[in-house]
Amino acid sequence: MTSTFKQLLKVELTKAIKNKFFITTLIIALLFALFSAWYMIDLYFYSVKGLSRMGGNQMIQALSLFNHWIGGEATTLGFTLFFTLMPLIAALPYGWSYFIENKSGYVKTVVTRSSKTEYFLAKYIATFIAGGLVILIPLLINFVVVACFIPAVTPSIMYPMYHSVYHGSLWSQYYYTNPVWFVILYFVLDFIFAGLFATMSLTISLFVKNRIAVILVPFFLILVLHYSRTFLAYKYYYEISPLNYLHSTIIENPVNVWIVLGQGLLFFILTFGLTMGLGGKREIF
Repeated sequence: MTSTFKQLLKVELTKAIKNKFFITTLIIALLFALFSAWYMIDLYFYSVKGLSRMGGNQMIQALSLFNHWIGGEATTLGFTLFFTLMPLIAALPYGWSYFIENKSGYVKTVVTRSSKTEYFLAKYIATFIAGGLVILIPLLINFVVVACFIPAVTPSIMYPMYHSVYHGSLWSQYYYTNPVWFVILYFVLDFIFAGLFATMSLTISLFVKNRIAVILVPFFLILVLHYSRTFLAYKYYYEISPLNYLHSTIIENPVNVWIVLGQGLLFFILTFGLTMGLGGKREIF
């Protein structure tokens, strides 16, 4: 790693995180996450009050932090907006940057001092990190806020209706034994996929000459994948949609680790391969 690349990467990371689009998108994502937290905390106290009035089993292991944070619940508007719009949220902070810089002539100035390979590698890393952070930060804040009000009781397999994590699903063994580790694994998973969603926009910008399309095309591609699962209804019982399997509890179908790994590798190979391959060979005018 040359000193020129280190400096270029530092500049790209600064631009990726300290721009108005990153801040604005982060605030919007935070509002979704906090709206979910507000609703679920209120629901928790309502449920506890109802159980107290009835007496008997208080169902302590059914009502837990781990099925009330935004990654564990599937009922609020905040949850729906956050996970449905995740590819779009991830792309907005910096996915459009190459398109603007190429149009303004900034790219030509940079590559004369370093190289096209170093420029696109730094751009890819910065775009990936910005997309990952704009999703990870709201998830972390939601989890911490909900944890301030709802106890982190280890879930019990006796209440599957409340937890929706079944045997054989992704990391289910940790959910009922070490749920904090389970949540951390999903933080990492969501960060990685959000980063990949962001880099899809970077890759699309090598082909498309419209800023709005650069942001929206990856989102629509993920939506196509999401709704294509309907063709597999009653034929294949594993989740294939990232919009569903990036949520830590089952929404429709169980999550298979090989599907997640396969799609993640495919997204990386396509985005990184095309960005570095085409970007490195592209003539800069």
